[in-house]
Amino acid sequence: MGDVTIRPFRPGDEVAINDGFNAVFALSRPLEEWTWKFPAEPDGRWIMLAVDDQGRVVAHYGAVSSRLRIDDLVVRGGQIVDAYSRPEVRGQRVFTDTYLRFVAELCNPDGIGFGFGFPGRRHYEMGLRALGYEPIGPAPYWRRSVGRRVGWPWRRRRVRTGWDREAYGRLWAEASGRYRYGLLRDPGWMERRFTHRPAFAYLHVAVWGDDRPAAWAVTRPERGSLRLGDLVWDGADPAALEVLTHALVRTARRLGLAHLEMWLGGDPAAETCLADLGWHREEGPDDLLFVARSFHPAVELDRIRQSMYLTFGDSDLV
Repeated sequence: MGDVTIRPFRPGDEVAINDGFNAVFALSRPLEEWTWKFPAEPDGRWIMLAVDDQGRVVAHYGAVSSRLRIDDLVVRGGQIVDAYSRPEVRGQRVFTDTYLRFVAELCNPDGIGFGFGFPGRRHYEMGLRALGYEPIGPAPYWRRSVGRRVGWPWRRRRVRTGWDREAYGRLWAEASGRYRYGLLRDPGWMERRFTHRPAFAYLHVAVWGDDRPAAWAVTRPERGSLRLGDLVWDGADPAALEVLTHALVRTARRLGLAHLEMWLGGDPAAETCLADLGWHREEGPDDLLFVARSFHPAVELDRIRQSMYLTFGDSDLV
């Protein structure tokens, strides 16, 4: 093939990027889905490309940008997604050189301070060997059969469904102090992540106490299970998780689904409560592993291993 140029994303590249993605992964993702996944930002998109002399994208390394909270500091996080190379350039270092250029130009304290992803076993081994990823651990997969019943403490608690930005904002104002090491799940993030995606409908389920929600979950059916895309809990009302589990079990049964599933890491209090409610942690069906690199002095990977709050919403598996 002809010459290959490695360079950052430019407006107008999106069609060639998406065409390459669909060719490599044998999919038919519409361009609207790509635009939702990689929204325009004031600093541009966090993407490095290898482009041949015909304008085709032959390798791609990109990140979905988010804000990572580390105690009282906020840095830019970047979840690595849609990494690919076309077969004709494999074995020629094109993908590796694209990655190295991505790191050199985009990963630093003022750019992406924390890069992370969830590769499968084969790509995990390659990433450790060739790309300098650090292993964090297996994805924290939890599952619950809908066959097990759970009680419902009705008093002063009720369930509401549907997205309500103002109500969620009240919960986040109370609960955000619990999530001092993880992505900022503020109303803007929750809305963009779970209400703006083309052709996808998510069910928001909130458990209310007196004047605001005490727990909030986002769900959708996935491969025979009801998947929790995200969970925010105020930490003060364990019964809210019981009511939430009951409501999700009823929803799954109505849809003919056999299980509830979620990722949950970095919240020992919620993990203890949910284990008592019949949830249990096990190896996930996709055998995904959490990897990361730090490009900011405040992002300590040992602390990430111990404390980062993690749900499916931190990945692109929603």
